[in-house]
Amino acid sequence: MAQAASKTCEICVSSPGHNYCEQCDQLFCDGCKISHLRTKMTKNHTFLSGPNTNPQVKQFCKEHDENFIYYCMECNMPICKICVIKKHKSHDFAEIKESTDGIKDEVKKVIGMQMRNLQSKIADIDQGSNKYQADVNQVIHAIREEGRHLKELIDMNVESLVKKVKEKETKNLETVQSIKNEIKAALNKANEQQKIYQDTQGIKDTTKLIQKLKQINSQIGLIDEKPILVMPFVKYTGKKVSRSEIEKLFGALTFGYVCLSVTTNTIMSLQRNLIVVFGFRHNPTLYLHFFVNITSQSNVILTKKCIF
Repeated sequence: MAQAASKTCEICVSSPGHNYCEQCDQLFCDGCKISHLRTKMTKNHTFLSGPNTNPQVKQFCKEHDENFIYYCMECNMPICKICVIKKHKSHDFAEIKESTDGIKDEVKKVIGMQMRNLQSKIADIDQGSNKYQADVNQVIHAIREEGRHLKELIDMNVESLVKKVKEKETKNLETVQSIKNEIKAALNKANEQQKIYQDTQGIKDTTKLIQKLKQINSQIGLIDEKPILVMPFVKYTGKKVSRSEIEKLFGALTFGYVCLSVTTNTIMSLQRNLIVVFGFRHNPTLYLHFFVNITSQSNVILTKKCIF
């Protein structure tokens, strides 16, 4: 293995070794590096260059005291050249750097995919939250509009009832006033006959007096005294309306969950999350109903069976 402290080219052993070949595990000077890369066998080798280059510390096989130079694909472990012959002869293996680079690329790819997946989920949540908030505002507006409409209908009905009462009042009072006027007219006639009767107190002639009294009696008999058969009345019996009856006047309010994507994993995840987040109790009947909804409609509707 190259000695990092010497910093001398291990090929010509004369010039400073500022170039470290990762495949050969050796330090090269600038001239030897150029020659090394021109050689057909080593033209693809990679170098770490610079005055402060420190060769990587190689991991050793504890069993054989050799550098790990290969990676066994079947055993998924680094191996040395002796391990290849003794234990991994029939296995597929690759250079450890090549394998490491492959694993790094794979891990990088997995990380990238996971990050994109998580970012996509965050975007879906943001989009879903915005949509949900818009739905909430729309529902609140619809409820208030329906309430306003019901209030208008109630106000219209109130005004209609009040108008009917006032119209009936006017008509009935006119009828009562007409009867009263007729009775007043009869009273005036009776007053006139009373005055005539009082004037008879001075008549001394009995014959004339009797004749006059008969005339008064006859006029009194002609006065039409209209009987008061009935008087109008009005009454309003209020109706006690319960809150449940009021609620029946409004539309139905439904709470549910829209699945962004419906898969078997989604169903299992929803089952776990609804228990943890919303406190659903384990109920096979509930979950059967629950799963049928989300798989057939991609829309989870929570019924009265759902327990918060």
